[in-house]
Amino acid sequence: MRFVWWGAFAGAAVWSFVALLSYLVFDTIGTGMVSYGSVPGFTPEPFSFAWIAAGAHSLGIGAIMLGWLFGLAVIFGVTAILHRIFGRRAAAALPGRASWGSSIPSAHPATTPPPGNTWRGR
Repeated sequence: MRFVWWGAFAGAAVWSFVALLSYLVFDTIGTGMVSYGSVPGFTPEPFSFAWIAAGAHSLGIGAIMLGWLFGLAVIFGVTAILHRIFGRRAAAALPGRASWGSSIPSAHPATTPPPGNTWRGR
């Protein structure tokens, strides 16, 4: 299931790059529109072109950020659901530990010390 998470991180990187490009384009155009209708050093008058452009610029940047976060949530949410669904099936499909014909079940390798290791930290 690691490949699913690698795919999710690759998708998140591509989505972040697309969001960054849209942010840069929108910020460049929005900043130009705001500066077109305003006089440097003065605040724009309410309901003027610069005032409306500044509001639209702020809302657009916020919408891009929320869209980016929503996209990441969808990417990682779907990945987590797929991991949850298919991870259990993969774990259930794994064969049990074979005892090689003995009626005594074999222990997990991490619980048995290697042969010849009798030193116990004295």
